[in-house]
Amino acid sequence: MRGYLFFLLVGLGLFGGMPSGVCMDNLDEISKTEAFDEGWLSLLHYQKRGDGYLSFVENEEFFLNDGGRANPQGEFLSSVQIFNQKNNQEKCAFPARFLYLQRKGLVQGNLRDCKDYQKFLADVQPKAVTMLFTNAYMSNPSSLFGHTLFRIDTKRKGTQLLAHGANFGADTGDETGVLYALKGLWGGYYGTFGIKPYYDVINLYNNIENRDIWEYELNLSDAELELFTAHMWEMQRAKIRYYFLSRNCSYVLLLMLDAVRPELRISQKFEGYTVPLATLKAVDEVPGLVKNSNYRPSRQSKLKYRAEQMNSRQYGTFIEIIHDNKIDLSSLNEEEQADVLETAYQYVQYKYVDGDLELADYRKKSLKLLMARSKIVNQRQYFDELKEGENPVEAHKAKQVGAIFGYRNGDGFQEIGFKPVYTSLLDDSYGLLKGAEINLLEGKIRHYDSRNKWEISEFNLLSIKSLAGADAMFAPLSYDIKFGYRELFDAKTGDDRGAVVLETGVGQSYALTKNTLLYAMSVPNVAYGGGLRDNGYLGIGFKGGVYYNFDKIRLNLNAMQNFTTSDTARGQTYQVEGAYGLTRDVMLYAGYKMFNSKYHDDEEFSLGVKINF
Repeated sequence: MRGYLFFLLVGLGLFGGMPSGVCMDNLDEISKTEAFDEGWLSLLHYQKRGDGYLSFVENEEFFLNDGGRANPQGEFLSSVQIFNQKNNQEKCAFPARFLYLQRKGLVQGNLRDCKDYQKFLADVQPKAVTMLFTNAYMSNPSSLFGHTLFRIDTKRKGTQLLAHGANFGADTGDETGVLYALKGLWGGYYGTFGIKPYYDVINLYNNIENRDIWEYELNLSDAELELFTAHMWEMQRAKIRYYFLSRNCSYVLLLMLDAVRPELRISQKFEGYTVPLATLKAVDEVPGLVKNSNYRPSRQSKLKYRAEQMNSRQYGTFIEIIHDNKIDLSSLNEEEQADVLETAYQYVQYKYVDGDLELADYRKKSLKLLMARSKIVNQRQYFDELKEGENPVEAHKAKQVGAIFGYRNGDGFQEIGFKPVYTSLLDDSYGLLKGAEINLLEGKIRHYDSRNKWEISEFNLLSIKSLAGADAMFAPLSYDIKFGYRELFDAKTGDDRGAVVLETGVGQSYALTKNTLLYAMSVPNVAYGGGLRDNGYLGIGFKGGVYYNFDKIRLNLNAMQNFTTSDTARGQTYQVEGAYGLTRDVMLYAGYKMFNSKYHDDEEFSLGVKINF
């Protein structure tokens, strides 16, 4: 419709002239190639669909041509035509589109009369673009894999806290629980871009959610930076269908990079599912794209690092201060006092931000510590501040395949396992959240020598485990959730029965040392399958174990007593699993599992190798 309106305006003499060298007679011919140029297609996020194209952006307001979402050439023609009109304001809504066509010599004018956009530029004052990665947040299902976003660095003098963060996220409203998860998996939400001051980003991720942030400055030219900033402005009005596992925050960020440098084609590497860490690795692997990286630890990471530097007398005094509100420095020499009081003061700040202290209590405790600090003779601090961390781009790759050989009740077996994402307790944890296990769509097939056929032994839709070690400062909950299909050993008959199983363990983990966790949890569980006695059972289990993770060696030992409504799974399970890392992506595996019951026992030994790729 807009195209027809354009020709009418030309006929009435109401339309401004085309740029020199471009006339209406050859614009249509130009559009046959330029509209399908990689730069134009990337800028409007078109993807090949059958014989045509379709943009990821779904709302009509993002396009200047009726039906422009599926018509790159029509959108190209409408954009050139409308942007060449005198006093048009559409260029102010889509400055990146205008700049792109201007650089092609197809439109005239400038963006100086776009008041809102110029105000945005004056506020942002773009200097560079930085990609941010926050580690996993185990309390939010949509953040289990970490999160990526952009920061538009500012020319303002001083700290980059005055810069702006640009985040793409799902507009979920107040929905939570199962509906939230299902809609997120199947595209029930739209995702939108939001731009806000970087200090708000720091406050949310670093301070409130206690997530470490890694900053990766990108090497963009001045022209790319100008186009990126303009495109970020116009993308605030875009709505893109959001999928937790594929078209998520990380994937759309790759689309943004492809829009300003189409030859990157990074988004094309992620056609199926998208994990934030994998996209970060893909960006880092582009030669020259990442200029440098910077680590910004959370409050919790800083406090743990300070506590690790304390001797036993300092730590005992510190714990007495934060738990008993009693300041007694008599056991410390003058050089040890300032660091203890500073750490206690930072801990009080942490508790207030975390919502565990009321404002009045926060002020009272803070004042008491500051007054004590002012009275000590030696004010110097000797502790190092946490400045270096484990760079997540050096973490293991997300996909994993394994080949296992073993014996079960005297019968030899071979097993092939595969998972597309992400990490397990026995995997190398460098650059990842310690004590976390996050796996989706993990499958295993087995061949038993006596049966002489391959069978699906296990297929887990979801397996999430968080063994967050509690200590004198922090006491997070630990949990273990697993849902999927598996072959269950029927204790009554001694046979295997296929069933859908859900286990939901909740408890506590305790840090015995920096590398050793002791954990205990209750495990409500339910199973359903036609081959099971009474078609299923309900159960409550009590599990305890020890988890050890030191560089190349990882061990997980546990035992569980399960009380069930059926004899099928009632009994005790003892399990030992160990891994030795040959490299960050290759490990040797060994396991032993014993199930004891009133009727039949089930014993299994296994050895193998697992490779991440």
